[in-house]
Amino acid sequence: MITGSISLDDTRVSLTKQPKGHVNHDTAATRHLCAGTYLDRAFRRKVLEQVYNDPHHRVAPSYGFDLVPVVRHAWRSWLLESLQQAVTCLVLTIGWFCLGGHVIVVLLCWLGLFYFARAGAAALPDALRLKRLELIGWLLRRSARDISEIKDEQRLQDQLWMLRLHSALCLITLVVATVSAGWTGRPPSAAISAAFILLLPIALAIVAAATLRQISLNQIARAPVLRSGRLSRRQKIINYQQSHTVVVFQRPDPKAEMEDWEDFDPFDRERTIFVGSGQLVHRWLPPLVIQLLRPGSESMREREYTRPPFRTDELVDHLRVAMRRVADREDPRRIRLTVCDRVFIEELDVSAECDLLYGAPGVARLRQIIDDSHHAAHQFLEMQVTTDGELVTTVFLRAAVRGRSLSLDFAACALTRTPADYHVIDHYGETGAGAVVRAALRALWRLPEEVGQVVRLIRAPLTLAGAALARKDRTLVPRRRLPVGSRISIREDKSLPWKESRFDEIRIHDDIKLVELRLLKATEEFLDGRKVDTTAFKRMASNIINNSGVLNMGGRLEMKNSAVGSGSRVQVQMQAQTGASQQGGV
Repeated sequence: MITGSISLDDTRVSLTKQPKGHVNHDTAATRHLCAGTYLDRAFRRKVLEQVYNDPHHRVAPSYGFDLVPVVRHAWRSWLLESLQQAVTCLVLTIGWFCLGGHVIVVLLCWLGLFYFARAGAAALPDALRLKRLELIGWLLRRSARDISEIKDEQRLQDQLWMLRLHSALCLITLVVATVSAGWTGRPPSAAISAAFILLLPIALAIVAAATLRQISLNQIARAPVLRSGRLSRRQKIINYQQSHTVVVFQRPDPKAEMEDWEDFDPFDRERTIFVGSGQLVHRWLPPLVIQLLRPGSESMREREYTRPPFRTDELVDHLRVAMRRVADREDPRRIRLTVCDRVFIEELDVSAECDLLYGAPGVARLRQIIDDSHHAAHQFLEMQVTTDGELVTTVFLRAAVRGRSLSLDFAACALTRTPADYHVIDHYGETGAGAVVRAALRALWRLPEEVGQVVRLIRAPLTLAGAALARKDRTLVPRRRLPVGSRISIREDKSLPWKESRFDEIRIHDDIKLVELRLLKATEEFLDGRKVDTTAFKRMASNIINNSGVLNMGGRLEMKNSAVGSGSRVQVQMQAQTGASQQGGV
């Protein structure tokens, strides 16, 4: 009933024996992130340097996507670009020593002339518009503002200045190219022919790289399976950690989290223990707490259970079964819900619980964590709702019995959609043979920029050295003053800001309320079966269910007994059951 398998070796587990995680393979989010490695150089560098080449920190859980093909395509994209830059560097080096430096100067001047002419042509339409308005104003003896409303007049002036600047630069590069071509006393045609010979292999390399990138994008869009071939040793470690039951989180530094009120944004994503699950959008603050009393009208001392009428793991098992029933595959109106166990532990406590990282915790180990409310690790029942991985709503519930009471900690997180630029593979006409031809033409159009990227080849040895050192999982062996908590989740990092995802708010509300309502009803059913008075629980549950219409953005901004606007008043009404009214806060 509990996800996980009991290992015969309590200290080590082979990487080939993967834990039973709930990583979603081949989702739309996985495809879009794979495409992003070809479209976004900064994103690709983050995947390689902060995920693949970082064996000292645990990989964050993958919600709604699979990290392994993203890493594989990041390396493929990096290899294509590095080979392109290597060919460019090699051609320029051979040309310098074999044909002379003046030929290289001529070649670079050609590229500069093309770049400045292209930039000047882009500024020409706005500059002509400004001149036309000035001419009309001069003929009619009226200002340009009277002729037409120019809201971006300053921008037009800037474009006119840019046109003049690029025209001057074109003239300078043309003069330098002419002087360099005849620098050795030979006819200029010889240097021009040599420069053209050098330019040809560079252009072919750039076009070939662009063509192969587009072919890879076509494969991402059409491949039925994104994982292919055998996994490298580091990829096996990534696959193992992204689906592991145990998550090691980092406690945020209070000094680093301090912000000025001028820069305060209530929609900023805060660091939570729920690594990789996105924005914390809803939580019961404080947690729902009820006393374990027998039904009746006697005093609390007579009705109170000195020993709990149930174990915490029995409640968790009941909730797990109840939630899985609503995700029955035979029901066409089911919720696309996956239920599993997730254990969170702070990185400072890992040294005392190292066995949790070696393999998926067994049934007995999980029950020990669930029943021990003072354990360093915290077990949450994780319920994930998603269709294609683009919008992922994850609900966490932790049950604890202590102080002769039951405490339920509920939190809901949401991963918003990936950037729209990564969805180009879904657009009409952006895949296939036509897309390959257009990619080659765009590469020729951007020839100066592509040649200029040769300076990035300096980072290649560092990237390869980091990959060679990342072959071992260095999070399993404790090291002095080296915490292993997850530092980054690329899915969380590339999700859209919350304030740009308002259209998805209703869907998130719906998913949270469906799971929340069923959890409360299943808990009530379990408590009734164990002869626990649920009068207070029903009242608190009613407050939680009816408290809708606003999402709790992590609790950073709290307004209590406050009034907004002129003439507003605050009325505080005392209630006899203060404990019940505090539950279900949003």
